[in-house]
Amino acid sequence: MSQLLIEIDTPEDEALLMQLLPKLNARLIDKRNEESRNQTFADIARQIASRGGVVDSFGDPLEWQREVRSWDRVLDGREE
Repeated sequence: MSQLLIEIDTPEDEALLMQLLPKLNARLIDKRNEESRNQTFADIARQIASRGGVVDSFGDPLEWQREVRSWDRVLDGREE
């Protein structure tokens, strides 16, 4: 299997290509518009920050640290 990145200038050509895909046993994986290709990392970071960031998805850092430290074992020659 191979993946190709194709740039098409007109909507008519895009429609023709979409009609050909099933005949070629191919499929569209990802469709990106011009705006999404030209976004910089800073633009994407601003969008994430404007939505409240990603902090909530990580949970409580103190709880995570306690859990990870509970996996630690006592080293030889040391007492708990």
